[in-house]
Amino acid sequence: MSSQFDRLRGLTIFDDKGEVKRLAEKVVGEIDPDVTIDRMRKLDFSYIFILLKKQKSIEVELGRPEIEASQEWRRGYIDQTLQKKIENAIAQL
Repeated sequence: MSSQFDRLRGLTIFDDKGEVKRLAEKVVGEIDPDVTIDRMRKLDFSYIFILLKKQKSIEVELGRPEIEASQEWRRGYIDQTLQKKIENAIAQL
């Protein structure tokens, strides 16, 4: 399946806020189980996640291309850029 907008189906993983959150939770949980997603919000072409560990928080922005490239995340196909952004944010906590 193409990572671009599917005109026949109308929706992509980017449009499913719950699926994007589950994707981020999976990546975060694999890196550091003590980190949680405190909040998330959708912008035009990205999602902003607030990661929380103890009393520290950090914001990480995941763009549409990274999220779309990770649409097969349940099969283990996660975009390396998305993974690296989350890893770097957690390292700063």
